[in-house]
Amino acid sequence: MGDEDWTQDKINAWLAQGALTPEHILSRLDKSIEGSYALEEDEKQYLHSVFASASTPASSGIGQVLTESAFISLLQAKAALPRCSAGVEAGRTVYETLGYLSMLPFPRGNSQSQSRPDGLSLAQIKRALVWALPDRWRHIIEQGNLSRMRTEHDRQRLLFQSLATSTTPSSVQDEARTRARSIARRHAFDVPEMFSDFSVVNNDEDGDEIYHDLLDVLYSTQEVKHISLSPVPRNSFRSVAKQIKAHEQIPELHTLAIPAQRFENLAKVLLALQTEALKEEAIVQLSQFDDAARAVCAAFTQEDGFITWPSFSHALENSAPHLLDPLYRLLSLALLGKDSPFDVLEAPEAPSNVPEGSILTLPRASQLVSILAETFDAGSLQRTAHYATPHFPTPSTFTQAIQNVPDEAIVLFSGRAISATSTQDGELCIFGLFSPAPKKDGDHIQATTEIDPDNAGQQSCALFQLDPVQDVFRGVIGAAGWNLVADTEGRESVVFGLSGDLKGGVVLALRDGLRRAEIRHMGKGVDEDSEVGKDGDGAEGVAYKANPRRGDWALEFGVEAIEIWSEPKE
Repeated sequence: MGDEDWTQDKINAWLAQGALTPEHILSRLDKSIEGSYALEEDEKQYLHSVFASASTPASSGIGQVLTESAFISLLQAKAALPRCSAGVEAGRTVYETLGYLSMLPFPRGNSQSQSRPDGLSLAQIKRALVWALPDRWRHIIEQGNLSRMRTEHDRQRLLFQSLATSTTPSSVQDEARTRARSIARRHAFDVPEMFSDFSVVNNDEDGDEIYHDLLDVLYSTQEVKHISLSPVPRNSFRSVAKQIKAHEQIPELHTLAIPAQRFENLAKVLLALQTEALKEEAIVQLSQFDDAARAVCAAFTQEDGFITWPSFSHALENSAPHLLDPLYRLLSLALLGKDSPFDVLEAPEAPSNVPEGSILTLPRASQLVSILAETFDAGSLQRTAHYATPHFPTPSTFTQAIQNVPDEAIVLFSGRAISATSTQDGELCIFGLFSPAPKKDGDHIQATTEIDPDNAGQQSCALFQLDPVQDVFRGVIGAAGWNLVADTEGRESVVFGLSGDLKGGVVLALRDGLRRAEIRHMGKGVDEDSEVGKDGDGAEGVAYKANPRRGDWALEFGVEAIEIWSEPKE
């Protein structure tokens, strides 16, 4: 009997027994969670205790469930979820996310249909936590030569799916599908080199990433009667996975979209919880985070007003890599009794000494944490210089002030647009510079290994934007971070980037005695797949990398204030 014969015979037998129905597959997934370290023993005990105290009998009379209102109360009591209406709305969104994740690998078209009206059972909550929190799925999904290697990028995609309650307009679905395939190819091998031979692109002619999630679970939950017997290989489940997908009406990834307003509402609360500032406050007005949340949401949103998987993935990877950290901390605090789950940083303290009228307000500090959480301590920041129009220093005095800070330099430029191709005249603009080695980055942007080799999350010099769109423009190692440039009449300007930048670069110039800022962004035609990572290697002819999703644009704004922040040297 050939390999295909015995595997198909097994699959046919399971089908005849009803072993491949969603109910039986989810039941085996539950057993796998209980028999593994996906949830530690102390976490299970805490969760059981919380569930016992907060759950109520299901209306069906079978078992206990955690209702939406009880879950939100838990987040408020144990994880500092703001008690205002915006906080409650975010709590509902998180609850819907858990409902969606609890049903994987059998998702429906949107997350709101996933949470049963009755509530979530203890088993559902455990499933959802294993899919939501970093590194947990490794304990329930088998990986190796008969399967494939999953990545953290897969987990982030599941969170996108759980938030996607809308359908992508048909006019852009083909583009979304093409870009999703490109993302799958790019991230399939984001695994330790020793496991690269087991990597498989999870988007092919048989199906997309959601289909491949089903394959992963079918393979990992199959019944193996003895450890010495070979399991049915993952690829052998392809045909039956297609049948299950059709029968269960499982959607395709390129059809899913997050409504921008839904995401902006959630982002507002996530920004508020980036730092410890709100920990002791029972009721918080979140309106101060409106502008920051709108800028963050703009980074995730396509021109058509929807957030698709490609736009979500790009922004989470490049513009706000730590935005979701508070979500993980909320779940961990409320349900597992731990401040922060594995591989997620604890929330830093907010800047404690912020002079009135500063550019770096609490919402702007939260934006910076969502970008640079691993690289600086927000609670230790001190303002070392502040300049307001018309009292600006000379360009050379200003650049010297950047180099004179005790540690890293965070420089902020704030003003109003006066000429732009990307925004409206009079709109608030906030740009900045992050330089972890300001005494050296001006001449040559330093590699992360030269700055702090022991910090895996260390980032190199970069330009960033906080308003009207949050974005980051990574520096290229070895390029000059900034220069003093004199015109034909001897007037100096400060230029961040190379004046003759080629395609793919960003330049920010401060002219007219620092009173006028000019930004040129040249991302049109840049291959998104060729993007550099955090260290920005290999970008010849540019100093700061453009965002290929934003094309070409130029902006000029009148500078109203400039600030420099740093941490005191230990």
